[in-house]
Amino acid sequence: MSPSSKPRSEKPSDLSRIVALVSGIVIAVLVGYLTLEAFRDGSPAVIALEIAAGEGWSEGESAYVPVDVRNSGGRTAAEIEVETRFETPDSEPVVKRTVIDFLAGGERRRFYAVGPVGTRPSARVIGFQEP
Repeated sequence: MSPSSKPRSEKPSDLSRIVALVSGIVIAVLVGYLTLEAFRDGSPAVIALEIAAGEGWSEGESAYVPVDVRNSGGRTAAEIEVETRFETPDSEPVVKRTVIDFLAGGERRRFYAVGPVGTRPSARVIGFQEP
């Protein structure tokens, strides 16, 4: 290049414009996601149980009683262990444990406790983990 010649100004190629556009979109999505996470409810998991005995049924000598497990907190709960107990008047109570893999914040899951006909179960949370 001689000292008297001026450098040419080149326009960006179509490929570089596309790469810039995609990069801008990725950055905008990332900033939006991080902003959403900053304002999200981060309260600890709170597990509540509700026995819906009116919705149950029986087959033979077994009663199927629905139990609703709800996480009313903001964080996910994992390995939720629930104990159901059917009190029988003449023998030992029927105790069963159920493990629910996970419940996200605000999520509800239903399982069915199986016990003798004519008894009403009680349920309690044994424990859970916050991943």
